[in-house]
Amino acid sequence: MNERIIRLLYVSLGLVAALVVMTTYWQTWAAPALADRQDNAIKRVAEFSIDRGTIVSGSPFRRLARNVRRELDTQTLFFRRYPQGELAAHAVGYSTAARSRTGLERSLNDYLTSSTANLSTLVDKALDELRGKAVQGNDVVVNLNLAAQQVALEQLGRRCGAVVALDPRTGKVRVMASSPSFDPNRVENDFGSIENVTADCRPASPLLNRANAGLYVPGSTFKVITAAAALESKKYMPESSFVDPGYCTVYGKRVTNFDTSRPFGTIDLEDALTYSVNSVFCNIGKKLGAK
Repeated sequence: MNERIIRLLYVSLGLVAALVVMTTYWQTWAAPALADRQDNAIKRVAEFSIDRGTIVSGSPFRRLARNVRRELDTQTLFFRRYPQGELAAHAVGYSTAARSRTGLERSLNDYLTSSTANLSTLVDKALDELRGKAVQGNDVVVNLNLAAQQVALEQLGRRCGAVVALDPRTGKVRVMASSPSFDPNRVENDFGSIENVTADCRPASPLLNRANAGLYVPGSTFKVITAAAALESKKYMPESSFVDPGYCTVYGKRVTNFDTSRPFGTIDLEDALTYSVNSVFCNIGKKLGAK
């Protein structure tokens, strides 16, 4: 009988030890990872007590994301509104309690909520908390040109696709449009209706940012890589001459130019890149090989 009690005691002690170890693990070492999870509803709701920074455009100045203050019981909460609606929905994204975050609202969340490890940000946040004020987040200015953004969306119309325009001098993103778009103001309370859009593709997937999350074959954009490899090999120069018959044969099959009725004849590498001549880059690729 005593042996059974001793065994039971050992088992009980083992279970208590396991409970202590697992509780310590989840409360200490695993706590940061759990807090940072995208689906952590407690953290998301707590962040709505922060006066989240606004998101604005610089050309022209427009508010893309701002806060609406609400008093619920004894707590002050801040909820997002998007004054430009569909115009920059995919780039800006949304921040909601029920549907989490996307776009800049997600990627810059720490900055917008003053949670970054920046010294001045941490000091300001601490002072706000000591004064009993709502923590003030940091504002974000984006480089989008809203007039060009509007034109891009209008030209896309009902078609499914994306338009991106970069400033080649600085790399700044001037346009990031995805179609069909959606109104981020409807995400919180009218999420189900967002999919009810008229578009020329199925599924329309209006929440998908086709500019940075769509999957596309590289097509002629890869000619830039081939041209760079050709110049780097020292076997070709911008003035290197080629004869374009209108096609190139690869593995026994013809790769034709876009316009099969008009071969370019004699053409140099610079013009071949300008006019996107398939046969020239096909032959360069064959001669350079896969390395």
